[in-house]
Amino acid sequence: MEQVLYSLPEGWHLETIGEVASKLVTGKTPSTKKAEYYSSSEVDWFTPSDFGSTAVLNNSRRKLSSLAIEDGTIKKMPKDSILLVAIGATIGKVGLAEDESCFNQQVTGIHFKEKIHPKYAYYWLSYIKPEIITKSSQATLPIINQTGIKGLSFLYPEKEEQKCIVEKLDALLTRIDTAIEHLQESITLKNSLLQSALDGQFSAITERMTIESLAEVKGGKRLPKGEKLSDEETEHPYIRVADFTDKGTIDLSGIKYISKEIHEQIKRYVISKDDLYISIAGTIGKTGFVPSELDGANLTENAAKLVIKDKQQLDLSYLYLFTLTSDFSAQAGLATKTVAQPKLALTRLSKIEIPICSLEEQKSLVSTIEALKSKIHDAEAVLLGKIEDLKSLKASILDSAFKGEL
Repeated sequence: MEQVLYSLPEGWHLETIGEVASKLVTGKTPSTKKAEYYSSSEVDWFTPSDFGSTAVLNNSRRKLSSLAIEDGTIKKMPKDSILLVAIGATIGKVGLAEDESCFNQQVTGIHFKEKIHPKYAYYWLSYIKPEIITKSSQATLPIINQTGIKGLSFLYPEKEEQKCIVEKLDALLTRIDTAIEHLQESITLKNSLLQSALDGQFSAITERMTIESLAEVKGGKRLPKGEKLSDEETEHPYIRVADFTDKGTIDLSGIKYISKEIHEQIKRYVISKDDLYISIAGTIGKTGFVPSELDGANLTENAAKLVIKDKQQLDLSYLYLFTLTSDFSAQAGLATKTVAQPKLALTRLSKIEIPICSLEEQKSLVSTIEALKSKIHDAEAVLLGKIEDLKSLKASILDSAFKGEL
């Protein structure tokens, strides 16, 4: 059990979750062959994807039939249980299941003894998330087993005081969460305005030409069979889709390398700082520029490069901005989310039509959009700063609550 580095408030108790819990259950997924296990009207069924920013878990989308429970395949937790994500990237996330619930193997359910208020337990487990992460085994996927969960600290006063703390936290944190939500909505709105301005600028241009008439479309190359990428720096970096950022460039921190011998075998498949890259498999449609440090780097087979034929006819930054438009997404088939697109064919990419104007007009459009982007990004940075301040305030309020100072 973690030590508390301050004096316990009068009348408070420090125990472990194993001492204050009446039931711990690790979840399980029913056999997918038994379709009759799934129902639209019975027990709530949860996976880590259902854990959001709110305390109460609600799943109207997916239920589990009592058949899965009756034959012993799945164990059911009583209402007012705390569900804890115990495996995976979101380890430590918690939620309060107000109704009876079942859940998959990545989740552990905890039902507390009568002396513990369920919502108080939710807030405490949210507060000790760093302890949960610290106690998890750092394997391929972080995991904390039942023994580890039982050993987690649990600090609490008498139940009446727990109720008072919950009421205060509900009131304060709800106001903070509402403020954060409004700030996030403002960020979304500003980005929507930028997208609208970008689409508007390009839609006003009537003349159009295909990408293949303005640029060569060339794919990258996979490594020869049996060869692997290396962390050891060589003269030949290898750019992967994983290195593409959302800001239109390459993240240099995780770059991998290939040997001179491998490079000789695939040296035709390099990209220059004068080209534009686009991901065509995996995360499709990410585009951007190659920094000078990676000029001449090898390019993955999951991406293509657009090589401008005549720089007096097409500006590279103009081409990049067009790839961010709704028009480009629609032509590339990226706007349809109903069916996952396994790969963006180079032939389809080649046939996409670009609104085209004079080079001077292209550069003017780029200047206009970049100025707007700069203003919006500055405003976004301010809003993000306010969100971080509010998150820090939440942490401070929780800290005060569990020191008996709220």
